Amino acid sequence: MFSLALLATIGSSESFVWAETAPQSAETQSTELIKCAPYLQGMSQESVIITWHTSQQAYSWVDYWETGAPETKKTAQASTYGLKNVGTAQAVTLAPLKPGTSYTYEINSKEVKRILPYKFTFGVEEKLTEMKGKPLSFTTWPAQADNFSFIMINDLHDNNSLHRALLDKCGLEESAFVCYNGDIVTDKNTEDEIFNKFLDIPIELFAWQKGFFMLRGNHETRGAMSRSIHNYFPAVNDQFYYTFQYGDVFFVNLDCGEDKVDTSNEYGGLVDFDSYRTEQMKWLEQVVQMPEYQNARYRVFFCHIPPTGGGAMDVQVDVITPGAGVSLLSIGSDEMGLSVNEPASENIKTGTTLSGAPWHGDIEIRDKFLPFMLKNKGDLLLCGHTHKLYNCNYRSGDYNLPVLINGNDAGVRIDVSPEKMVLRVIKPDGSVVTSKVIVPRR
Repeated sequence: MFSLALLATIGSSESFVWAETAPQSAETQSTELIKCAPYLQGMSQESVIITWHTSQQAYSWVDYWETGAPETKKTAQASTYGLKNVGTAQAVTLAPLKPGTSYTYEINSKEVKRILPYKFTFGVEEKLTEMKGKPLSFTTWPAQADNFSFIMINDLHDNNSLHRALLDKCGLEESAFVCYNGDIVTDKNTEDEIFNKFLDIPIELFAWQKGFFMLRGNHETRGAMSRSIHNYFPAVNDQFYYTFQYGDVFFVNLDCGEDKVDTSNEYGGLVDFDSYRTEQMKWLEQVVQMPEYQNARYRVFFCHIPPTGGGAMDVQVDVITPGAGVSLLSIGSDEMGLSVNEPASENIKTGTTLSGAPWHGDIEIRDKFLPFMLKNKGDLLLCGHTHKLYNCNYRSGDYNLPVLINGNDAGVRIDVSPEKMVLRVIKPDGSVVTSKVIVPRR
């Protein structure tokens, strides 16, 4: 609805003009140019992407300086092929920055009404400098961090009250960042739904000063907005799969794609996720060769859909620390070469399976992503999707890959130290359902 459109007129002296923007609904109409407060994407030790949205086509820039030192003020703007970006999705990268340093910033947008050769029509110009009565600011990630925590939330499916409760009970205040591991918004047919069913909450609570990562689940690939959702969650490499590092932990974000075959009627012949997952396999071959990966104390993978389904791999799955409400994971029948080692527990019923027979996407992830994690000794895989909680290990030979598949009614808090990573699955009332302890490989 807010996409930039250019109309070419053959034989006209006016080569390009702005197309009229589509009428706005009552919910999206605004007398203000800047539609929302900024939120931080792609946060790292040396850069960050300041992201916000405007109600009309605009170009934007960010003024920023080290907090307390306004004489160091700089201005950053976004441009492509030498042209300043004009649109309604604003994303300005600040770099290079100093690790562990606080910066104050201001966002600026100027409406662009019409572009003709040698003639431009501009509208209002707006600036935003504060949030909740305080200057906009953030602190880059430290160059070294032995102890920190982060939060994972998944499968909210538009549940705003659950969203708020999990951020609170998982310790948002002391967490370094939040990872949203897919299926946050069920259907995204309008920009309003992205805001009302998700973005409004992080923008209100923390996102102008603390970064978050938004991984696609299978539902993020659906709806009218699915092909423009990258404009709301920009990444450094302009992909939905990427890596980042905090302290001694190397993170790999994988993009699961859809859960059914590409030719399924639900997709109308408009998806190509088998090739997309193969593309990520080739990328993973490069990732595991990176010195940062090889030297990391911990290697953490995120993928919304977990690897399940039978296959010709020497892999076993151990369900550990079941706890109340934790389900038994089965990834295939005996004749498929995969088995489940079940600990004695009154909380588990023999024969419980992972949401019935595995679907195509589950098996694709098992065959294309899981071998990399096992062969290259990943330390943790964090998933969602099943709407059931599974606390388990995937075992190949003498190597265990700890796996936590979170349900749809709890959040996960991970506390990192040089000695161990401690995971706790936390309900909205603050109770801990299950936990997991991971020690370094060396």
